[in-house]
Amino acid sequence: MKRRTLLGTGLGAMVVAGTTAQAQSATTLSLITDRPAAAQALADRVARTSGGSIQINVQTAPAPDAAGFLSTVSDGSADMYMTAEEAFVGTNAAFGIFSSMPGGMSPSELESWILVADGRFMWDILGEEYGVKAFMAGDDGPMPIWSKAPLSGAGDLTGGRVGSIGLGVNVMRAIGATDVVDIRAQAVDLGSLDAFEGLNVAQMAEAGLLGSFPHMTTPNAGRPTSSLSVGFNLGKWNGLSEVDQLLLERCIMAEHGQNRSKAMHDSASALQAAGSDVTSHEVPEDIWAAQISASNAVMLEIIESGDLGADVGDAYLYFIGDVAGWSEIGETAFFLGRKEALAQ
Repeated sequence: MKRRTLLGTGLGAMVVAGTTAQAQSATTLSLITDRPAAAQALADRVARTSGGSIQINVQTAPAPDAAGFLSTVSDGSADMYMTAEEAFVGTNAAFGIFSSMPGGMSPSELESWILVADGRFMWDILGEEYGVKAFMAGDDGPMPIWSKAPLSGAGDLTGGRVGSIGLGVNVMRAIGATDVVDIRAQAVDLGSLDAFEGLNVAQMAEAGLLGSFPHMTTPNAGRPTSSLSVGFNLGKWNGLSEVDQLLLERCIMAEHGQNRSKAMHDSASALQAAGSDVTSHEVPEDIWAAQISASNAVMLEIIESGDLGADVGDAYLYFIGDVAGWSEIGETAFFLGRKEALAQ
């Protein structure tokens, strides 16, 4: 209750307004990341907002190293990480739920679950088990399947060399694909793949991959969201003053909104710039059905992995069941209606 009072007055208002607020004492934090631009933007915001009394030193590591960020921060070798929680699915698959659960929540639904429902509590329980405290720090948005040739059915995925990220790797394997690579965890030549998921339009354009993978298939049940996170060493976080915690949390929240908005804008701009170089396809029914079935199997594995996975998985499913009806009425119906109106 005390923190909620602070969020609505005094320091909370100053942070949101972007004005300087003095932290109680000088603090230096080390952050390891595979997203250097986003991490530096956060460090700059924190320095400005704290009047320089909180400094974050950013250290960049390649994407395949992201799986180790959890232990690096947990054991105190670094104070913070910025990456996608799905990098840690090899340690506990439940981490993937807080980044991108195949067949699961949209970005706005995941945000709602974590920010105002019991997702925050579930994330804290999971993080405490591994010595970290994490926050949402952006979202790259839903991601299509990219392919060299149009996808006519599930056989084009199961019979080819395909790539994904996080729990999406498990889904690809569950639908029957035998040659699957994790494009984040492995140093792989994406050009050697027939199809993959894990990059939005802007990231594809930046990597120069749209020419090699001109076919974009949506909606893709494998990547409904792509949330980014900042995690703290739990002991370090608990040792901060309440004022410093609040300042950091509000700065991370501000960067979350900035990063999510930028991802949407950049992908829309990249798609418009690509023009006829990208061909959009509606997902074949058998691919969608196979993805949903495989997603259910992956969630069941998480739930059956132990009490921790069961608690997180059950809470996630309860919320998505609760919110799905409103999402269909409040968002999906509007988007479909708007699409029809814009086509006239």
